[in-house]
Amino acid sequence: MAETVGDYVLQRLRDWGVEQVFAYPGDGINGIVAAFGKADNQPRFVQARHEEMAAFEAVGYAKFSGRVGVCMATSGPGAIHLLNGLYDAKLDHVPVVAIVGQTARSAMGGSYQQEVDLQTLFKDVASD
Repeated sequence: MAETVGDYVLQRLRDWGVEQVFAYPGDGINGIVAAFGKADNQPRFVQARHEEMAAFEAVGYAKFSGRVGVCMATSGPGAIHLLNGLYDAKLDHVPVVAIVGQTARSAMGGSYQQEVDLQTLFKDVASD
C-alpha cells in the first residue's frame, strides 16, 4: 500500500518525539485520523470532546511535561475553535503545534461551506 500524506505527517511527528496528539475528528483531517490506525496509534490519538478542548489539552500537556503539545482539528469552524488554546500557549510561551484541515484546493474561493482563510486566521497567534 502506498504511503499517504497522513502516514508521512505521523512519521514526522514520531521523528520529532511527539507521543500524543489531542484532536477532534472531522472530514478535513480524515486522512490523518485514518493514518493513526495504520501507525499502531503512534503517536497516540487522544480524542477530545470539542476542538477547543483539544487545544487546551495540548497546552496543558506542554506546560506540565515540558514537551511540545500537538492539537488537531478539521477546517473552518474546527480550526477556529483551536484559537483560545493557541493564544494561551502563545501568551505563556509554550510550544504547541496545530494541525488543521483545509478546504479542497479545487473548491477554494467558491464559498464552500467550511472555507476559512486559515493563513489570515492564524497569522497573529502563530507569529512567534
